[in-house]
Amino acid sequence: MFLLSSAISAFAQLGLILVLPLAWWALTARRSVGFASWIGLRRPTWDGRRGRLGVAILAWVAIGAASTALLQSFSGQVPAARFAGQGLGGIVPVLLFAIIQTSLAEEMFFRGFLGKRIIARWGFAPGNAAQAIVFGILHVALFASFADPVRLLLVGILTGSSGWIAGWINEKSAGGSILPGWALHASANLLVGTAAAFNLMG
Repeated sequence: MFLLSSAISAFAQLGLILVLPLAWWALTARRSVGFASWIGLRRPTWDGRRGRLGVAILAWVAIGAASTALLQSFSGQVPAARFAGQGLGGIVPVLLFAIIQTSLAEEMFFRGFLGKRIIARWGFAPGNAAQAIVFGILHVALFASFADPVRLLLVGILTGSSGWIAGWINEKSAGGSILPGWALHASANLLVGTAAAFNLMG
């Protein structure tokens, strides 16, 4: 039952998040470009400047480590806490949560839909900043009912920063593909979910 409910939850959330992007694409771009390409689900075309890409990934990993440490201070109140103690039985639900429900849904909406639409209209700097800010605000809202102001501020800064870096990698290094951001995001959520399943969160 846990596996079934996890699958339903993952795909229901993805479907709900895609309602607005699909409607926007259908009304504005359906005749000129496919939805997958429009939202960034396409093969990356790397610009070849590996040095700055490496720095961006290292910065993202550092922020991810800080975020993980912060999550530990919330004990059993984070979304991944649902997998606590599941062990091997939690692996598939964790995969659904990490790859589909959170990372794919959020990357398609924030970096693929919101970021790209604002970037197309006003340029990279305001567009990437806007999607990162909204991404951070969403996560602040998720923790607002039980976190103190200091930790809420840290949640906003860390998630917003990670969203900005993911957007930068996608747009400036990967030719507009959201696959790199999805891979990073999924890896982080997979790590947290697996740690929860095997009671490694401390």
